[in-house]
Amino acid sequence: MKALLRYVKLGVIVAISGIYATPAFADTQFPQELSKMVMPSEGGSLPEDLAFVDENGNEVTFNSLKGQVVLVNLWATWCVPCVKEMPDLDRLAVEMADKPFRVLALSQDRGGADAVREFFETNGIENLDIVLDPRGAIARQMGARGLPTSFVYDANGDLRGKLEGIARWDAPEVIAYFDQLIDQTS
Repeated sequence: MKALLRYVKLGVIVAISGIYATPAFADTQFPQELSKMVMPSEGGSLPEDLAFVDENGNEVTFNSLKGQVVLVNLWATWCVPCVKEMPDLDRLAVEMADKPFRVLALSQDRGGADAVREFFETNGIENLDIVLDPRGAIARQMGARGLPTSFVYDANGDLRGKLEGIARWDAPEVIAYFDQLIDQTS
């Protein structure tokens, strides 16, 4: 009898899990391709007081990105999942090139611009800027726990979501999501 009761309890748990895993209970704020994206409870905005470094060693402030929807992707050349999603980010940059949108693939590599440039050349990445956070200060301030981690900011500089792990950034649903975000905040 106890064994039967255990199976009934397990069946109920599985059934309830199945119900909450259905699309009707999914967070419809984000497209399916970004289903792992969350809105951090503390909210947030572009870290205006921080600056990243471009390939020429110039500091660029996040404040200069306001007015655009910005996808900040923290990555590194040695990070296998990061390497996997780089072509998707490159294609997203092409797709969104004529819109107020910026893919900021912010490298965490300590090897500097040369390491990123070599990686881009080897892997056919042609549409992303070489931008660096070599000391990881931006990643720490933004609360990244690992790589890749991505943040989506609207044109007002407000944080719209954080995603830990990879995504298909060039999926049509994701592009439509970014287009909608541009329309809402531009």
